[in-house]
Amino acid sequence: MITAPSLTFRIWIAGNYGDALRACREFCSNEGACFAVSRAAYPYTGGMEDGVCVTLINYPRFPKSEAELADKAMRMGEHLKDRLFQDSFTVEGPQETFWASTRADNRTAQSGGKLGDTGSAET
Repeated sequence: MITAPSLTFRIWIAGNYGDALRACREFCSNEGACFAVSRAAYPYTGGMEDGVCVTLINYPRFPKSEAELADKAMRMGEHLKDRLFQDSFTVEGPQETFWASTRADNRTAQSGGKLGDTGSAET
């Protein structure tokens, strides 16, 4: 039996499920990765959107550091944002949650956390 430290990163983003699957397959083919893709519904005040939750775990067969997994999750989030024509996404990590947005009216200052800086934050 092979073990690795339990580390999970989830990417939350609105968009079409089929398009998200295609985008994930494209990313995985180029990056040598494996993600789980689940449907998600985002009800909010005044409406609702469909989307996905894309999960990356520390797979014991090919273990990675937390920093390596965080980087891969952020790159997948950016890839999904581009392919799904979204303005933002969230990466939920084991220690911190990071929201990345290109919407000028919703940019917020970041704490300089472990998940990295996508260059979209302004103070």
